[in-house]
Amino acid sequence: MKHETIKNYVIASLPKAGEAISKTLTDYHVAATQLLAMTLIVFSSLLITYPAHAENRPVIRPKIGLALGGGGARGAAHIGVLKVLEEENIPVDYLVGTSAGALIAALYSGGICPEELESYILSGAIKKVYKTNVSIFRALFIYLNKAIHIVSGRPFYAGLYNDHKLHHFVNQLVSNEDGSIEINVPLHIIAVDLITGLPVVIKSGDVGLAVQASTAIPSLRQPIPIEGQLLIDGGVVNNIPIEEAKKMGADIVIAVNVDSKLEESKPEDFKSFVGVITRVITLGLRAQSQYVLDKADIVISPNLAGVGILDLDEKSLTKAIEAGEEEARRLVPKIKKKLAERESALRLAESL
Repeated sequence: MKHETIKNYVIASLPKAGEAISKTLTDYHVAATQLLAMTLIVFSSLLITYPAHAENRPVIRPKIGLALGGGGARGAAHIGVLKVLEEENIPVDYLVGTSAGALIAALYSGGICPEELESYILSGAIKKVYKTNVSIFRALFIYLNKAIHIVSGRPFYAGLYNDHKLHHFVNQLVSNEDGSIEINVPLHIIAVDLITGLPVVIKSGDVGLAVQASTAIPSLRQPIPIEGQLLIDGGVVNNIPIEEAKKMGADIVIAVNVDSKLEESKPEDFKSFVGVITRVITLGLRAQSQYVLDKADIVISPNLAGVGILDLDEKSLTKAIEAGEEEARRLVPKIKKKLAERESALRLAESL
């Protein structure tokens, strides 16, 4: 009888116990669901707010200065270098150039992309405005031109060429429709004042005229009068303007050296005026580069064997562009490593 009573009690209690357990499970499920919901809300808020916080953080990146050296037709190698830098998303924050480097720097700073630069170079457009043929007729023209200047009372300065075709060509390419000139990358151009014998840094004003002055090879082109100065090719005293790039604010200076290697010449190479002046210019540029290149963080020296400073034919120019591209591509890992190192140093300095 006792066992029967217990049995009936247990059986009667089972539904109530089940209801209690069910209620407990339900309450637990609701609590768990609420907790999960709260967790998702908090996590979602973190995901939403973090990018906004990241955007407010200042971007720390080393400023890159590109120093483009002079070298006549060999300067076409600068175009190949610029092509690689753009492909690798390596920015250029400052540009400074001498002679041929000034020409490429000015056009690139004015918004002309490397592909367009290559087209202008290979099509002969630049050769047309910077013609440097040396002949007896050109020499005779100097005396005629001098006589005209004396009669008109205008000053005359020595040089086979005195036109301003390059000057106007550069300004035409970098000008807006309204005639204003817009420079996208800070630009400095190097020339030399014949009067003082000192280098001159042109930071503003007529860009085309500055390029004309910086590319005025002594004897081949007449000096350019600017603000009381008589300016000629900057390569005479500062062919690879590394220090100027640093003064502009560059954390890293990439120098592009287009000087030719000093090799022994043959006596017959100097039977022409071009042969002599080419050799003189080459010797002067070579002597300079030995003392300044170690001041750059990265030096790009394309293999330009066989390309002379006055070799403006399409084959030579193509070779120069390809050489610049090849050497720049070889040094990309080194450039990116230097960028990473300098960026880490800047971040460390900021955190102190």
